[in-house]
Amino acid sequence: MVSALFVTLAVALLVPGPSVRRLRTVRAARHGPDPVLAVTLLVPLACLLLLGPVAGLVVALGATPAARGAVTRLESSAERRRREAMVAQLPTALELVVAVLDAGRSPGPAVELVAGVCPEPLATELGLVASRLQVTGDPAAVWERLGTHPVLGALGRAFRRAQSSGMPVARVVEQVAAEQRRVARGARRERARRVGVRTAAPLGLCFLPAFFCIGIAPTLLGVFAGLDLTP
Repeated sequence: MVSALFVTLAVALLVPGPSVRRLRTVRAARHGPDPVLAVTLLVPLACLLLLGPVAGLVVALGATPAARGAVTRLESSAERRRREAMVAQLPTALELVVAVLDAGRSPGPAVELVAGVCPEPLATELGLVASRLQVTGDPAAVWERLGTHPVLGALGRAFRRAQSSGMPVARVVEQVAAEQRRVARGARRERARRVGVRTAAPLGLCFLPAFFCIGIAPTLLGVFAGLDLTP
């Protein structure tokens, strides 16, 4: 029985779900630590040390998937907040890029200068783009790769379109900045709508006792007062 439990635990730990695989892909791309892997290793070890080999293994079979799922959801929320922050910061950053381009700088130094004054997390992403432009001899490849970025893809496609069409880069980026500002406004409206939906239920629960005391209780008392309950 113990051998079967060990085999089951090994399969559960070595075969991650789709969301865990996606999270590991993101972490690997950023060369950062993998919290899911850390939880996968530490939770069974803690259960075995604290509860013994048999009881610890049984508890680890249930605790490890639960801990992995909690970490995955936590990381997904962090990634979503990071993406929303970059969407909000991007229009201003693009307008700064336009200003630097109009001042006569080339795209690489323009992105590097703007990365130095942008807040996080957009500063890190723009800094990576500037570093790639410095080390590569083919800026078109950098813009091609940047075009697949979930937030900065519009910037990469703008530079690529300007190179292929011969249009002034500053004017193309300026159009993208206006478009991204509309996208940011739409995202803010969507967040505001979500807040309204999430607060509807708590507000309803707050008003329900008052509605019962003011609207329903007097009616019920009046009905019971009018009843003749004498035998």
